[in-house]
Amino acid sequence: MRMSTLYHLLKGKKTSSVLTYGYFYDNLNYFNLLPKLKEKSYYNLIEKLVQKECLIEVEKGILELSETGVRILDEKNFPTLSQLNQIEYYKYDTTFWEKIMFATQVISEKSYHEGKYIPIENNLFKQQQLKKWLKSHNETLPSQFYKEWEKVLDFIPEDKQVLLLGQLVGHNHIGLTLNQIAIERGQDYFYTYLEFKNYLHYFIQMIEEYLTEYPIFYELLALEKSLVKTDSSQVSNQLYRQYGSVSQVSRYRRLKESTVTDHLIESFLRQPSLSNLPDFNENTIVALERLKLSQPDFRRWLFKDACMYEPELSFYDFKCYQFYLIEKERFND
Repeated sequence: MRMSTLYHLLKGKKTSSVLTYGYFYDNLNYFNLLPKLKEKSYYNLIEKLVQKECLIEVEKGILELSETGVRILDEKNFPTLSQLNQIEYYKYDTTFWEKIMFATQVISEKSYHEGKYIPIENNLFKQQQLKKWLKSHNETLPSQFYKEWEKVLDFIPEDKQVLLLGQLVGHNHIGLTLNQIAIERGQDYFYTYLEFKNYLHYFIQMIEEYLTEYPIFYELLALEKSLVKTDSSQVSNQLYRQYGSVSQVSRYRRLKESTVTDHLIESFLRQPSLSNLPDFNENTIVALERLKLSQPDFRRWLFKDACMYEPELSFYDFKCYQFYLIEKERFND
């Protein structure tokens, strides 16, 4: 893929072109994974991989795996990332985990009737928020809270539990940093970070899916999500379903049509399926099928080329037709 686009994806640049590229090449789960990644460091790493012949630059700025790269991927032991879902959780996963750790410490000390300890959270707002939440519960909270932690262990492999449990702080117990956990496991820090993220997302997924099993954790999750700014893409998507027109949504929200289009593309990419795509008119279908005959690799289509076949084509319909072809391809696989 295009190496500049991969960099922007890892940094969390949320434009339709970056998100679309991530979708085309199954990389959306890594969106915003490395928000502090420096451009110079990234390109230095890419250059090293090219020099080691793990990557090949097939044309300027576009790379693909070499045979050597493919072999290394087959031979090396890589972290478990089957549950990693950055595009869904990146806005609140870290802060939710901090809230869970803080709640665990406070409830642990509370269960031992200990009031004198140094809280791991020094943000006054977050302290007050948790204090208010604690007041809404009775004395059975500690036992219920611990039971939910025990249920979490049912779906996390035993050798991976330390990624979460090892960080917890409690009465007379000091938790480890991720770096300390990595050292104890004899692993690279980045490897450990990726696995932690994977199981943190699995943790959140289980809470949302089985909320009656985790009512306390779900309350804390809902508290954290309530602090996240309303997703503008979801608002535009709801209005589009109502009006069925990008221009009408644009006028209603007083936004540029290109901005609304970006919102709709993002909304689809968060839950991609054939059922979430708009209906295409006959002219669009005929024009883009003709383009497909001349350019079979539809992932690399350019909008200007598509407009040569259908001058009235909208950018939104153009992207959605690419999505349609990919979903159809994946469905057939």
